[in-house]
Amino acid sequence: MRRITAGLVGTLLLLAWPPAPAETRPQPPLVFRIGFWNNLHHFLYVLGRAQNHAPDAQRSAVVNAPAELEALAGRTDAERREWQAAVDFYAAGPSKEDAVFDKDTLVKETQVIAASRDDSDLSESGLPADLVSALRRAAPVYRAAWWPEHQRADEARRDELQRLVSRYGTAFVARLTEMYHAAWPDQPRVVNLSGYTNWAGAYSTDRGLIEFSSMDPAIGGNYGLEILFHESSHQWDEQMMQRLSSVARSRGIRVPDALSHAIVFYTAGVVVKEFLPEHIPDAEKFDNWNRGSFRGMKPILDEYWLPYLQGHGTIDEALASLMTHMQ
Repeated sequence: MRRITAGLVGTLLLLAWPPAPAETRPQPPLVFRIGFWNNLHHFLYVLGRAQNHAPDAQRSAVVNAPAELEALAGRTDAERREWQAAVDFYAAGPSKEDAVFDKDTLVKETQVIAASRDDSDLSESGLPADLVSALRRAAPVYRAAWWPEHQRADEARRDELQRLVSRYGTAFVARLTEMYHAAWPDQPRVVNLSGYTNWAGAYSTDRGLIEFSSMDPAIGGNYGLEILFHESSHQWDEQMMQRLSSVARSRGIRVPDALSHAIVFYTAGVVVKEFLPEHIPDAEKFDNWNRGSFRGMKPILDEYWLPYLQGHGTIDEALASLMTHMQ
């Protein structure tokens, strides 16, 4: 029998040994998606609201959209008619709805549109036929007149936000999940970038849809980072409302209007400021604490919610104190 050399034995052992597991990189908390149909849909949505003279059409995130119609001057009469027909359709339908709260119609439709491939003709999307027709008729004009600029803006905003998320995202998620007693999903949350979204510049719904404007200067830089995690935190709205309701019932008090949203504003601002001390939270910079349902809430949040965020007491104790002092 031939002798097996030491070298051959080593080779055989190496081949038989289980291979080392492939190195796995942690999933990023957020990924960014840019879609032609999503951009077109939101552009038509804000133009339809402007045509309807909706009060929010004057908000800074969308007020400049109608001025972009100057690009139609270089198009043919037929193209202008097709475009106006699409705006008229939106004005009479989708633009009368709320991008966040009309969950059974516009939100469902936006989810489908945001996930549609650029090379899709939407014929098998399951969207209402008249909506598909409006989008398809407007698509050639949008692609020629506005899409290149909107796409560039989307890409620039994506690159800016991605740099910030790569640097701070993991730490932010750790803080937010700790604060809210909630879990981040195993798969990254998808953030859809669009030239325009709605009057707020960014919004989210409880069905996992997050939309973020690339042309609203108010949500760039550090404010973009804050709003990204603000909108992501809204994905826990149902869980937070259940907790608030439970605490309120146990103490015989009511849940104040807009408290859940105020907590999201406040918490996202605190987290960014922890890492970027020079940051002025969005709600302070834009004076949201002195408007509407938020009026009078900040001093109470400072006194009873901030200590919890800094590690004192329990979340239920903090929520109980907030609600007791906001009655």
